Amino acid sequence: MTLMRCVAVWATMALLLCVRPAVAQEKIQFPSLDRDASGQPVMLDGYLFKPDSASTTERYPAVVFMHGCGGLLTRAGHILSREQDWAVRLSAQGYVVLAVDSFTTRGQQSECAHAGAVTPEVQRPRDAYGALRFLQSRSDVQAQRVALMGWSHGGGTVLFTIGPNSPAHDDVSGAVVAPAASVGSGADAGAGAGAGAGAGAGAAVATAPADFRAALAFYPGWCNARAQQPSSWHTTIPLLILVGASDVWTPAQPCEDFVQTVRANGVPVDIHVYPDAYHDFDFPNLPVRSRFEFANRRTGVVPITGTNPAARADAIERATAYLAQYLKN
Repeated sequence: MTLMRCVAVWATMALLLCVRPAVAQEKIQFPSLDRDASGQPVMLDGYLFKPDSASTTERYPAVVFMHGCGGLLTRAGHILSREQDWAVRLSAQGYVVLAVDSFTTRGQQSECAHAGAVTPEVQRPRDAYGALRFLQSRSDVQAQRVALMGWSHGGGTVLFTIGPNSPAHDDVSGAVVAPAASVGSGADAGAGAGAGAGAGAGAAVATAPADFRAALAFYPGWCNARAQQPSSWHTTIPLLILVGASDVWTPAQPCEDFVQTVRANGVPVDIHVYPDAYHDFDFPNLPVRSRFEFANRRTGVVPITGTNPAARADAIERATAYLAQYLKN
């Protein structure tokens, strides 16, 4: 074998090692709490990421992802690099991640230019709770340690999901049945006790289904007084909001005003605003550009999207610490 050929072979091998598929993901289907015209649960696509070292006996905390207005997938059918990057990152830290696709099975296209039929206040919160109940039915998930995380349209979905009109109040179908032997005391009493968690003996004991343990919203839509009525908005689920100061699509100031009001009422919400950061600041390697195709017809505002490396780095550190605080401690 010639020297040049050896070099080429080794270069190819090195490339394959470096560009191996980012953490194996499994495409699954699960029922939303939303119903179709015949009264049957709407079935959704989801993409499941598990820790590299996942065992058949260990249970892990989990995170539900809610995508933005453009959907979860690219036109080529790949998961967007933002959600893919976060899923790989979090699964490497020991979380099961379920990225929910609210659009594909409903035949919904992008809602970035025009509002569609899949709304952040009705259908998508039901999707979020369907994802929660699905994860809680798995034997590899700690049922009481599941967080909700969303971006833009999905960030607004987070606000509606955990807010006063949450579909959790109407979720009578989510009763978790746990083997008596697994029901204990402390923060994780009944953790991982879902329909598919029937390991161990003992009589089944009905327990109230656990809610989300914490929530994270990146540059959320509908984060303002007009959409959320802050004087009556409440939640018991801790919420962290991350938004860019230069974001004209989901502006920071109305969101800050909303948070200030609800915090004064004792609601566990925090917000961090990144200077000089636009919408999608945590996307990996997304060039900053004006999105004229999404211009607001009424106001003329043209959204600007793109990565802010400093904001992205801080958001990764901040979100990682936040999730660990509520899901691992």
